[in-house]
Amino acid sequence: MRILILNPNTSEEFTQAIHAAGEAVKSPGTEVVTLNPSSGPRSIESAYDELLSCGPCLEVLIARQAEFDGFIIACYGNHPVIYAAREMLCQPVVGIMEASLHLACMVGHTFSVISSGDRAITLFWDAVKAFGIESRCASVRSTGTPVLALEGSGKVNVEELILAEARKAVEEDGAEVISLGCAGMAGLDERLKRELG
Repeated sequence: MRILILNPNTSEEFTQAIHAAGEAVKSPGTEVVTLNPSSGPRSIESAYDELLSCGPCLEVLIARQAEFDGFIIACYGNHPVIYAAREMLCQPVVGIMEASLHLACMVGHTFSVISSGDRAITLFWDAVKAFGIESRCASVRSTGTPVLALEGSGKVNVEELILAEARKAVEEDGAEVISLGCAGMAGLDERLKRELG
């Protein structure tokens, strides 16, 4: 089986982190290929950025559709390219937010989402409502940082902010599960598990 994980932004660093996360959980015999479009926004932090990324993402999906058994859209959000790809492709297309929140509902009664920027809070609440799981969402919290702060040396500081917001979500909001609200947060789950239980 071959799965394409598509990072809808143009950050190579995010694409590499997403690929490592996919490799870590793939089944034996599954090949994971992770790509990003060559044009479009460098990060996705708003509905505007989502729409700008759609054309370049669809070009990649259309050009490579015959090569894969399934597609993962690695943008945390209710990204419009998911629905367009589901219309156009015969293979399954999964968005990481929808998948992670449905899993969160299976492993705990309540979940919270930790996002980067404040703009994402409204987008994420709208997505939670669209998925029909609003009653299970304890909170959507933000670190107040740009998505690209998750790249390079500044990532360590953002990790501390993510941990602090996750701790508040557990202690103040009653979250039983934390969902990391950005594909650029790939790999931080192990630290949160250790420190928050």
